Amino acid sequence: MLCHRVRVDVANFLGSVINAVCASERKIDQIESRLGNIESLLKNIASPTAPSILVDHRGGAPVNTPGTGSSVLTAASTADYESSEEESAFGGDTGLTAHTTFASEFLEKAVRRTSLREVNPKMEAALLNLSQLVEMQKRRSISHGPRFPLQKPVPPGGICKLPMPPMAAVVNLLKHAKSAPPTLFTIMCSLVGLSDFSSLCRLVYFATEDFSDATFTIVNAMLYNLFMEQHSLATEPLVRDEYHSYMQMCRANLETSLANTPLFLSAKVENVQALLLGGLYAVDVSRPSVAWHLSCMAAQLCQTAGYHRSATLMYDSPATAKLKRILFWHVYTLDKGLGLRLGRAPVIHECDIDIPRVFEFDGFGEFESSSIPTLWVKISYLQSRIYEQLYSPAALASPQEELIERAKALARDCRKLEVEAEQCREQVYNYLRAVNSSDVVDIFLRGDEVQFQVTLTLVYRVIPAPEGSASRFCDECLEVARKAMTVHQQCVQLANLGSYFRSIYVHWNLLLTPFAPFFVLFCYIIETSSLDDLRILQEFVASLDEVRDSSETIEKLYRLCRVMCDVAGLYVEAKSQQQEDQTMVPIGDEFEMYLSQLGFMSTEDQAMSHAQNNGGPPPVNGRVAQIADWFSGNRNMMGLLEEDLSQIESYRWMQQSSSI
Repeated sequence: MLCHRVRVDVANFLGSVINAVCASERKIDQIESRLGNIESLLKNIASPTAPSILVDHRGGAPVNTPGTGSSVLTAASTADYESSEEESAFGGDTGLTAHTTFASEFLEKAVRRTSLREVNPKMEAALLNLSQLVEMQKRRSISHGPRFPLQKPVPPGGICKLPMPPMAAVVNLLKHAKSAPPTLFTIMCSLVGLSDFSSLCRLVYFATEDFSDATFTIVNAMLYNLFMEQHSLATEPLVRDEYHSYMQMCRANLETSLANTPLFLSAKVENVQALLLGGLYAVDVSRPSVAWHLSCMAAQLCQTAGYHRSATLMYDSPATAKLKRILFWHVYTLDKGLGLRLGRAPVIHECDIDIPRVFEFDGFGEFESSSIPTLWVKISYLQSRIYEQLYSPAALASPQEELIERAKALARDCRKLEVEAEQCREQVYNYLRAVNSSDVVDIFLRGDEVQFQVTLTLVYRVIPAPEGSASRFCDECLEVARKAMTVHQQCVQLANLGSYFRSIYVHWNLLLTPFAPFFVLFCYIIETSSLDDLRILQEFVASLDEVRDSSETIEKLYRLCRVMCDVAGLYVEAKSQQQEDQTMVPIGDEFEMYLSQLGFMSTEDQAMSHAQNNGGPPPVNGRVAQIADWFSGNRNMMGLLEEDLSQIESYRWMQQSSSI
């Protein structure tokens, strides 16, 4: 409870007061004044009818407002939301409490009064960074600018009149793709059911008859993938620059076309293909809300046309029925993954599906490889169950014992699927080596392993540690989190393929689902001061440093993870020094208060208060509330990637002063 926490802080502060008096009597008047202020603040917290205290950041003075702090902050937050013209790119609950402002301001002042600066100048910077993150989560803007920043004005005559890359360049690359081993481009064609992409290109380049905007979207989406892959593989600078310019042209065309997509579309195959490719592109460039919007539209069209019903597909030719099943299962996987990422129920419901759960994929030529995409379907089903049974509001209102049993059942299913996936991937890797496929395809598949370990981490997070454990995380959760980090390191070592593929790897495998392993290990370090796990975090941050120039989002992810890693390192250092010097002012309270505001180290009382203040029914017990806060904290920390992190002022100084 906050009141108890503040009293603890006051007790710690009184200890520092005694030391200060012994060192210098000149500070007595100032200390008495501060004690008076603290007493006043404690009275305001303890009194249920006291006016809320908000801080006017312009002048630093507290401002009294009628009513509770919760109602005032909620009203302000709601007003900001309703006045915005843009949907939040990340959505979901904030997971923050109404007393965040008071706690942040109080602790900033408390830190300045202690001897932390004398112990380590970087300590104050770390605490200030945590304070900034808390404030950013609380005050996050949901207006993130245009959805499609590369969008161009529609020329007279329609979207089809936008400039296209030279036809000769397209023809040459398509000829090479047909005769080459499997490439990402040819795999993408199979994954969206494009058996004759060349014909679509001829339709656009030689417009002897009208073609739809959906066809224009499909062609530009696929040419974007084609030129991006060739740009990554090219070794000559002039060729790379040429492919880069064509890729950017296709990106602008694609964004312009998607931005002008009508709300109501017929359930034609080409419309589903266009929406699906648009959703995949949105994930490529790390715009989850845009991807969600497009995938929802695609899912609705699939269901309207009965792509998921055997009784409907029986009237189609075998080739058409197969095409519709491929599109449905690809939309299904996107729907389930984004739902878990954004904390939303998927659009497609399991009870509506009666077609075989087989993703009929033939992108590897004669090699039977439908098992890999079928694994995606199985993993997506697990992700849907994880959200529904463990992290949805309904699940978190369940008794703790029931929630734990669900998690154990899901963990068993995940482990069975893990064995199947390892055997299947090994066969595919052997085939790729035999046909001398590019490393692009290898990374494309190995990223699945990272996502799977992330998904499994979310399951084990719900299972408690044994009684008497030093951590709230069970051993399996820590083991899987570390394995996810290891597989990630293996992937980035192979990712010397150009900035665009590196960014796509990070966007799909570290950002599509909440990257739980990082935050599990971060919290474990705070709990146990584990140097081995701190080293894992530092290596992870170093891997992001190598690819941070790939996209603005990865730069922000690096900055955020760097701050959290620095905080963990300084916390461990401070705890070590505190054990050596018993007279030192306790460090943990300041850190843990900020971390609780971010959702990572909530006590049971705080977590229960969070749930009540956020407007929903409180979970049955405090531990379930902790899980809810932790999951929300994961998603919202990722949501900060939409914000301007430059306001974390001490970031660059800390980066220069810290070593990995």
